[in-house]
Amino acid sequence: MIDIVTNADINARANDFEDMFRLRHRVFKERLGWDVQTRNGLEIDRFDELDPVYLMAFDRSERLVGTWRMLPTTGPYMLRDVFPVLMDGMEAPRHPRICEGSRFAVDCDYVGRQGLAALSHVTSEIFCAVVEYCIANGYREIVTVYDARIGRLLPRLGCIPKWRSRQMQIGVTQTLAGRFDTTPEILQQVRKTNGITGSVIRHAPWKLADAAA
Repeated sequence: MIDIVTNADINARANDFEDMFRLRHRVFKERLGWDVQTRNGLEIDRFDELDPVYLMAFDRSERLVGTWRMLPTTGPYMLRDVFPVLMDGMEAPRHPRICEGSRFAVDCDYVGRQGLAALSHVTSEIFCAVVEYCIANGYREIVTVYDARIGRLLPRLGCIPKWRSRQMQIGVTQTLAGRFDTTPEILQQVRKTNGITGSVIRHAPWKLADAAA
């Protein structure tokens, strides 16, 4: 299941935030070989200071197994400010109805023990949560940077980019950027493809507001 949290939750969920930043270190520093700054095994960058929204995926034992960070494209974000080369000369999106997902990470140890099915399951749940988040907050599209392995997996999950960059070597992996629609129809399609029958989100600001109403 997925929790959607912000920096306002960092004190109450300090262990989850630390696990997330450690997971990002393992994925982006150790596995992908990207030029990221880490300290004490934690990967935290300047975009984490911009009040992003984080998706945290947990398995049945409440272990953090995946994460994704969301930022609006109306301010600084990674594709435009760190990976503009992936736009191949085009201008990066800047629109109030387009957001960026960055620092997508799935626990390699968890996937290693459980196999490709675990990667597919975590990825499909996170993508469903992203589309739910976008619908709830008025975003119609998401842009993101991802590695070629995830790029090969996404079509099997029903996640087809409306635009995709050419692959480029970043760090030790082939990397590309994509733009995806985030509509109720897309959400229904991804749920159906992956056998998901309802919301994968158990904690989100708008759900708390609905419960209090």
